[in-house]
Amino acid sequence: MSIGPSPSAPELVKYRLLDEIGHGGMATVYRAIDIRLDREVAVKLMHPHLRENREAAARFVTEARAVAQLRHQGIVEIYDVSDEQDEERFLVAQLVRGPSLRAILRDHAEVPPEIGACFGVLLCDALGHAHDKGIIHRDVKPENVLVELDDSRKVAAVKLTDFGIAKVIDAQGVTSTGQVLGSPAHMAPEQIDGGNVDARTDIFGLGVLVYECMVGHLPFEGKNPAQVLRKVLDGIYPQPDRERPKVGTRWAAVLARAIARDAADRWDDVRAFGASMRQELEFFGIRDARAEVYAYLSEPERYVATFTPRLVEML
Repeated sequence: MSIGPSPSAPELVKYRLLDEIGHGGMATVYRAIDIRLDREVAVKLMHPHLRENREAAARFVTEARAVAQLRHQGIVEIYDVSDEQDEERFLVAQLVRGPSLRAILRDHAEVPPEIGACFGVLLCDALGHAHDKGIIHRDVKPENVLVELDDSRKVAAVKLTDFGIAKVIDAQGVTSTGQVLGSPAHMAPEQIDGGNVDARTDIFGLGVLVYECMVGHLPFEGKNPAQVLRKVLDGIYPQPDRERPKVGTRWAAVLARAIARDAADRWDDVRAFGASMRQELEFFGIRDARAEVYAYLSEPERYVATFTPRLVEML
């Protein structure tokens, strides 16, 4: 059965917009058909009131140029970007048939800590590839992670997206200082201070993400963004194993290093962060993070019911 275009969507020359699948402050995302190649894609269409906004346009170009350098199973591919003469500003990306990690966390209040770590190790792989190419994401958060289940292979594809504020490292290995960009609760202190940004900045953001997966809430919370930013700068957050005893001291130690206030106290390489989590997972007999995430998301209740006995066997 064919699906007609969304009645409110504009017409594009090369793409037929079908239905809205996402909406943010800067753009709306549509499922669409690439008319030339006859394949489904995702089209990220800038809101009309931002078309002439130079900063918003620059973010689209930044994302397209950054992701064009990347080829990794954990990063959503960018296929196309609008031209200057196009009436609409848009990006065309790989269509991921699944929810964001934010949606998953809303639906699953008690994610097993080891599943949170599985998300972490998969994202470490993706970020490691980006860092190898000199690209710092700077906005690692659950909203920017998409998850698709592959029933035929029984694995989950966990993909990082939205490189709109990514920064390319310069020849000296650090980025230049500049305006504060990012999401307050996920920003590293050096981002807030407008300081130098490098791989350790993404380690912090990912550490915050894994903390939330394991504990059930963000480490840095407040009544308003200013309070949140102050807690990040002061390095004040509840100890994860006290907030949720299931996390345990071993995972708490890993998280403490990832979200250390001083960048020098974090790992230098995101893959080292991933290796630390993998070592803990292997202790519990978990060696395939993609398969483990699939098993949990496919049947959460059954997974949780059988997981505790598995842990007991390992101890």
